[in-house]
Amino acid sequence: YQQRWTVEVFFRWVKQYLNVPTLFGTTENAVYNQLFAAFIAYVLLRWLYDQTKKRTNVSLSFISFVCRFFSGQLPIDWKSGMAAALFEYAQIYGRRMYNFG
Repeated sequence: YQQRWTVEVFFRWVKQYLNVPTLFGTTENAVYNQLFAAFIAYVLLRWLYDQTKKRTNVSLSFISFVCRFFSGQLPIDWKSGMAAALFEYAQIYGRRMYNFG
């Protein structure tokens, strides 16, 4: 019973924080692919949040950041902080960054 409950808690976390309300596939491979894509998105958003949070004075929780990020309603301080973080990353690792809006 405890193992099953652990699985239930894990999937509740996935649904809440990775924005995966339902799993679209029914095969094992489809479920793994969808969860893997959600984890990649989570890690990238978390990295972007952590890097931007250092550069701004406006306080946002991670959940608020994600909601505003997807709705395009981030404060200007956060947008400029994200741009600075991404350009700094590009300079450190020698990647070319194009202008983004």
